[in-house]
Amino acid sequence: MNLAPTVPRTFLPEVQALRALAVLLVVIYHLEPRLVPGGFIGVDVFFVISGFLITGHLLREWRAHGRIDLAAFWAARVRRILPVALVTIVAVLAATLVLAPATLWENTSRAALASALSVENWLLAADVVDYLAADAAPTALQHFWSLGVEEQFYLFWPLLLLGALAWGTRSKATSPRMLPRTRLAVLFAVLILASLAYSMVLVGSGNPGAYFITPARVWELAAGGLLAVLMAPPNPGESPAPRWFQAPWVRPVLAVAGVGLMGVAAFGFGPQTRFPGLAATLPVAGTMLVILAGETRGALSLRPVTNLPAVQWVGNISFSLYLWHWPLLSFFLLLSGGQPGPWESAGLFMLSLLLAWASYRWVETPARRFGPLAASRWRALGAGVLAVVVVAALAAVPGGLAKYDAAAQERTALAMLAEPPPGFGAASIASGAPAYLGGNRQIVPVPALAANDLPQLGDCVQKPQAPGTKECVRGVPDGSLTIALVGDSHAAHWFKAVEETAELRGWTVVTYLKNSCPFTASMRKAEQGGSISCAAANDHTLQRILARGDVDAVVTSYWSGSTFGKPPAAGFAKYWTALEDAGIKVYPITDTPRPGTSEYARDCVVSKPDSLDDCGTPQSHAFEANDFTREASQLEPRVGVLDFTDEFCTHGFCPAVIGNVLVYRDKHHVSDTYVGTLAPVFQERLVRLMRADGLLVGPRK
Repeated sequence: MNLAPTVPRTFLPEVQALRALAVLLVVIYHLEPRLVPGGFIGVDVFFVISGFLITGHLLREWRAHGRIDLAAFWAARVRRILPVALVTIVAVLAATLVLAPATLWENTSRAALASALSVENWLLAADVVDYLAADAAPTALQHFWSLGVEEQFYLFWPLLLLGALAWGTRSKATSPRMLPRTRLAVLFAVLILASLAYSMVLVGSGNPGAYFITPARVWELAAGGLLAVLMAPPNPGESPAPRWFQAPWVRPVLAVAGVGLMGVAAFGFGPQTRFPGLAATLPVAGTMLVILAGETRGALSLRPVTNLPAVQWVGNISFSLYLWHWPLLSFFLLLSGGQPGPWESAGLFMLSLLLAWASYRWVETPARRFGPLAASRWRALGAGVLAVVVVAALAAVPGGLAKYDAAAQERTALAMLAEPPPGFGAASIASGAPAYLGGNRQIVPVPALAANDLPQLGDCVQKPQAPGTKECVRGVPDGSLTIALVGDSHAAHWFKAVEETAELRGWTVVTYLKNSCPFTASMRKAEQGGSISCAAANDHTLQRILARGDVDAVVTSYWSGSTFGKPPAAGFAKYWTALEDAGIKVYPITDTPRPGTSEYARDCVVSKPDSLDDCGTPQSHAFEANDFTREASQLEPRVGVLDFTDEFCTHGFCPAVIGNVLVYRDKHHVSDTYVGTLAPVFQERLVRLMRADGLLVGPRK
């Protein structure tokens, strides 16, 4: 079937209008997500447009010349994409050095390098499935992930198309310029179905990397390619479009239906939508229908809107607008510490338009028309490679400077750890928790290295998606008592205190730790969504503890930001009762507070070394809402609850730095250094409860 327009057109205003719609959806979604909760589908609209235009261009070249000049194609992409993209990267690097704390420099360097090499999407995919990196603040270059997908598509798609065309015309009886429409359509359809199925499987399994990786997204670009094949001019002797398709009412209806599908996605989707997967078929199909409709006339025609000069202008600058809006918003969030209000969003939007216009006029357009590059495809490719190499080298600058500074601070920090001053860390709580001791302003751990200040447990802490929980033995072999540390990452961040207590008292420690998995019979909502696997692992852990026969006590805690599908307290109490009935004492720890800023505490303390109170939070706002430890202890009163709130908060305030020690390594995990400083208090309180329960007899030690 051929769906080519009756009169071939060289300019498609409806496609330019789709570009404008796509970029506006994305920009408004980022600035004011409540207005268009599904505005992220603008990226999907871009993907379909790119697949359609690129495939159409390649097919026209093949039919005109019987070949595809790959070097010329890639050179055109270099002139079109690289100049403004690389200028954006360099601008972000410079702004990072001037405006951002040094703790963010290394991540920005990683993002800049990945963006310059067109692999930012793979870097993000790796980070979001890495538990320790998943909560990392987005960089000002995070939006380059979609460019990575497109640029990877531009590399392999012409090769695939060229191979398919050669295969389809290898017979001497076939003209080399005949379009093997059926074979191409079948090939593209198979690729679309395979990629869509892969995307659905990843999304269904809760893999957050599905949003970024190319194999889960390429079907959207291929859908545009399939449409280009169906809309290509007919071969000699090929039937024109079916009569029903030529009816005057068909195209307007298709266009309106396409806009309707995109509208349903833009306003009906949101953060809870499983995406891309099957949900992405709505914006993809909607975009295809609008392109297929082409130029429309009549009562339902979209021409009065699509052909507006303002709409076409936004379509022209859409690429630059996409590139510049996110860095502007990122640095606003960094400097203001909060989300923009309506007027601030309007100001950011106008500034984004201004930058996009300037970028389009003085970077995009001149680069495409620059004589020496336009005259030679090899010169353009060489210049592109050289520019990427230069920007990649510049990308290393912030990270290198951050490492140099962190290494110098680390030497001072190690000296402080070797001979801690009086009141170091939690020891200064009794004297009002001063941030700095004796005028020494060195913070330990060094903020730029704080992300790695965690218990060195390796795979003894399993990933959220792992099928089970690993049993690891630490402390003193064959100790006088065996203590099990069980739970999620908030149980794991108590490991240092548990281990030091065990070593001092001659105990064995057994760990059963799994990130994102509180030790409870109640299922987390995240598991219902498929992103973690906890229920079976928790049941197995309980059975292993009971079966060991030598566990005397269980210490457990969990992140109280977790949400559950059932009344959660009963789930915790159920496990605790099973242990207590078996003669195993249970000591749950109430959850720790968190810093009150939207940024990481480690970033805040670097930005505001003279006003560290801005990096802490009032005690009344420092705790997540879902700590059911006390409630569960009412259901199982034999447990002994441990509460260390007074070791984190004093006089109604929870500081981010106490006695020169950074309390938090990220948004809610306590630094290993700080846990080490309160190990003596931990030991004293745990031992007191164990004595009361009869686990310890004899003279006090």
